[in-house]
Amino acid sequence: MLLMKRIMAQVIDLIVGLLIIFGTFGFLVPFVGKFIGNDVVLAILGIVVIALVTYGVQFPFMTTGQTIGKAFFQLKVISTDKIRKNVPVAVMMQREILCKLMSCYFICLPMLAGKMGGHEEATHTKLVRA
Repeated sequence: MLLMKRIMAQVIDLIVGLLIIFGTFGFLVPFVGKFIGNDVVLAILGIVVIALVTYGVQFPFMTTGQTIGKAFFQLKVISTDKIRKNVPVAVMMQREILCKLMSCYFICLPMLAGKMGGHEEATHTKLVRA
Protein backbone atom coordinates (compact mmCIF):
# COMPACT_ATOMS: atom_id res chain seq x y z
CA MET A 1 0.00 0.00 0.00
CA LEU A 2 2.81 2.44 0.87
CA LEU A 3 4.60 1.64 -2.40
CA MET A 4 1.45 2.45 -4.40
CA LYS A 5 1.04 5.75 -2.52
CA ARG A 6 4.69 6.58 -3.23
CA ILE A 7 4.22 5.91 -6.92
CA MET A 8 1.03 7.97 -7.11
CA ALA A 9 2.69 10.82 -5.17
CA GLN A 10 5.50 10.79 -7.76
CA VAL A 11 2.91 10.90 -10.54
CA ILE A 12 1.23 13.95 -8.99
CA ASP A 13 4.61 15.69 -8.58
CA LEU A 14 5.45 14.82 -12.19
CA ILE A 15 2.14 16.25 -13.42
CA VAL A 16 2.70 19.46 -11.44
CA GLY A 17 6.19 19.76 -12.94
CA LEU A 18 4.91 19.12 -16.46
CA LEU A 19 2.18 21.73 -16.02
CA ILE A 20 4.78 24.27 -14.94
CA ILE A 21 6.98 23.43 -17.93
CA PHE A 22 4.02 23.54 -20.33
CA GLY A 23 2.79 26.83 -18.88
CA THR A 24 6.21 28.38 -19.17
CA PHE A 25 7.14 27.24 -22.67
CA GLY A 26 3.58 27.09 -23.98
CA PHE A 27 2.37 30.49 -22.84
CA LEU A 28 4.94 32.67 -21.07
CA VAL A 29 7.93 32.27 -23.42
CA PRO A 30 5.86 32.86 -26.62
CA PHE A 31 4.29 35.93 -25.03
CA VAL A 32 7.65 37.36 -23.91
CA GLY A 33 9.14 36.32 -27.28
CA LYS A 34 7.12 39.09 -28.91
CA PHE A 35 9.27 41.59 -27.01
CA ILE A 36 12.58 39.72 -26.89
CA GLY A 37 13.93 38.45 -30.20
CA ASN A 38 16.86 36.43 -28.87
CA ASP A 39 16.06 32.70 -28.55
CA VAL A 40 18.95 32.03 -26.16
CA VAL A 41 17.69 34.67 -23.75
CA LEU A 42 14.18 33.22 -24.01
CA ALA A 43 15.45 29.69 -23.24
CA ILE A 44 17.42 30.91 -20.22
CA LEU A 45 14.42 32.92 -19.05
CA GLY A 46 12.20 29.85 -19.41
CA ILE A 47 14.56 27.66 -17.38
CA VAL A 48 14.87 30.29 -14.64
CA VAL A 49 11.08 30.74 -14.48
CA ILE A 50 10.55 26.97 -14.28
CA ALA A 51 13.06 26.67 -11.42
CA LEU A 52 11.58 29.61 -9.50
CA VAL A 53 7.95 28.57 -9.95
CA THR A 54 8.69 24.96 -9.03
CA TYR A 55 10.58 26.07 -5.94
CA GLY A 56 7.82 28.55 -5.03
CA VAL A 57 5.06 25.96 -5.41
CA GLN A 58 6.87 23.17 -3.56
CA PHE A 59 8.59 25.26 -0.84
CA PRO A 60 5.64 25.40 1.60
CA PHE A 61 5.33 21.63 1.40
CA MET A 62 9.09 21.00 1.63
CA THR A 63 9.31 22.88 4.92
CA THR A 64 7.17 20.11 6.42
CA GLY A 65 9.07 17.24 4.76
CA GLN A 66 6.60 16.76 1.92
CA THR A 67 5.90 17.60 -1.71
CA ILE A 68 2.48 18.26 -3.21
CA GLY A 69 2.06 14.59 -4.10
CA LYS A 70 3.29 13.35 -0.72
CA ALA A 71 0.97 15.77 1.09
CA PHE A 72 -1.98 14.55 -1.00
CA PHE A 73 -1.31 10.95 0.06
CA GLN A 74 -0.37 11.93 3.65
CA LEU A 75 3.25 10.84 3.35
CA LYS A 76 6.22 12.54 4.98
CA VAL A 77 9.98 12.40 4.55
CA ILE A 78 11.87 11.92 7.82
CA SER A 79 15.58 11.89 8.59
CA THR A 80 17.43 8.65 9.33
CA ASP A 81 20.49 10.61 10.42
CA LYS A 82 21.01 10.52 14.19
CA ILE A 83 22.46 14.05 14.25
CA ARG A 84 19.90 15.79 12.03
CA LYS A 85 16.34 15.42 13.36
CA ASN A 86 14.43 17.48 10.79
CA VAL A 87 14.81 17.30 7.03
CA PRO A 88 15.90 20.74 5.72
CA VAL A 89 14.46 22.12 2.49
CA ALA A 90 17.88 21.78 0.83
CA VAL A 91 17.89 18.05 1.54
CA MET A 92 14.30 17.75 0.28
CA MET A 93 15.31 19.44 -2.97
CA GLN A 94 18.37 17.22 -3.29
CA ARG A 95 16.19 14.17 -2.70
CA GLU A 96 13.64 15.24 -5.30
CA ILE A 97 16.31 16.10 -7.87
CA LEU A 98 18.11 12.81 -7.28
CA CYS A 99 14.87 10.88 -7.57
CA LYS A 100 13.43 12.64 -10.57
CA LEU A 101 16.36 13.82 -12.65
CA MET A 102 18.77 10.97 -12.01
CA SER A 103 16.33 8.39 -13.41
CA CYS A 104 13.91 7.15 -10.81
CA TYR A 105 13.81 3.79 -12.55
CA PHE A 106 17.34 2.87 -11.43
CA ILE A 107 17.49 4.75 -8.15
CA CYS A 108 14.05 3.62 -6.98
CA LEU A 109 14.36 0.04 -8.22
CA PRO A 110 15.62 -1.27 -4.83
CA MET A 111 12.38 -0.02 -3.25
CA LEU A 112 10.46 -2.66 -5.18
CA ALA A 113 12.48 -5.23 -3.23
CA GLY A 114 11.67 -3.48 0.07
CA LYS A 115 15.06 -1.76 0.41
CA MET A 116 15.90 1.94 0.61
CA GLY A 117 16.21 3.72 -2.73
CA GLY A 118 19.42 5.40 -3.83
CA HIS A 119 18.00 8.85 -3.19
CA GLU A 120 17.11 7.81 0.37
CA GLU A 121 20.57 6.39 1.01
CA ALA A 122 22.27 9.52 -0.35
CA THR A 123 20.17 11.98 1.67
CA HIS A 124 19.75 9.85 4.83
CA THR A 125 15.97 10.05 4.65
CA LYS A 126 13.02 7.73 4.38
CA LEU A 127 9.34 8.08 3.56
CA VAL A 128 6.68 7.25 6.15
CA ARG A 129 2.95 7.80 6.59
CA ALA A 130 2.30 11.26 8.05
